[in-house]
Amino acid sequence: MEKVHNPYIVIDKAEKGVPLQAFESLVEESGYNKTSIAEFIGMDVRTVTNYKKANRSFKKTDAEHLLKLRELFAFGREVFGDKDEFQRWLSKPSHGLGGRIPEQLLNYISGIELVSRELSRIEYGDFS
Repeated sequence: MEKVHNPYIVIDKAEKGVPLQAFESLVEESGYNKTSIAEFIGMDVRTVTNYKKANRSFKKTDAEHLLKLRELFAFGREVFGDKDEFQRWLSKPSHGLGGRIPEQLLNYISGIELVSRELSRIEYGDFS
C-alpha cells in the first residue's frame, strides 16, 4: 500500500471512496479480525458485509479512518519488524501515550495520529 502523508490526498481518496478490498487487506495485514477493524472505524461488521453484498465502497469519514489505519499498520510493521510484535505493543499501556493502551485510541483519527507520533519516537529512539 502506498503511504499517504498529504492530508489533501487522504481527503481526495476518501471523497472518491475506498473499495472494500482495502478493508479486507487491512484485516489480513493487521492480524485483527473483521469485527475489530469494523469497530475501529465505527461500523458494525454486518454493515461491512452489506457493503460487500451491494458492492459499495467506504465514503468520507469511514474511508478516511480506513486509510489512516492502513497507513498506521504499515508503519507499525516497519517499526516493529512484523505484525505480531506491533499488535503486542498496541495491546499494552504506553508511557509515551500517558499510560493509555494504543489499541484503544484507534477508534479516533486523532488517536491514530497520536499512535503514529509515538511510533515515530520509537523509530528514532526517543523514549522521553
